[in-house]
Amino acid sequence: MLSFDVNWIAILVLMIANMALGAVWYGPLFGKPWMNATGIKMEDIEGKNMMPPYAVAILNSFLMAFVLANVLIWAGVETLSGGLLTGFLMWLGFTGFSFGVNHAFELRSAYLWFINSAMYLVGLLIMGAVLAIW
Repeated sequence: MLSFDVNWIAILVLMIANMALGAVWYGPLFGKPWMNATGIKMEDIEGKNMMPPYAVAILNSFLMAFVLANVLIWAGVETLSGGLLTGFLMWLGFTGFSFGVNHAFELRSAYLWFINSAMYLVGLLIMGAVLAIW
């Protein structure tokens, strides 16, 4: 069953941390390569209402942390290595290859798949580690 007896402070902190990771990932780290790979230009987004995408990203970060907290509870994971492994397996089974299918059918590059999916890998590793030990 879904548990609401989770570490809500950790989930809130991880939601904010995941948003910060996304800002760094799609900003200074991979912003230009991501824009090149997607064909999006700064002019395309300047002056646009970016609240809907940010609202989706905030909700996504919250749900990732909340669901992963439940998975860790169900699995009885309470160690750093267990949290990292669980975060990796969640990425592998549900995010990494799902993104791969989408990118393949959208005829997008493997590099864009790396940029997009690796951000989730890092995020899930951080979430898994923190939730397991906090």
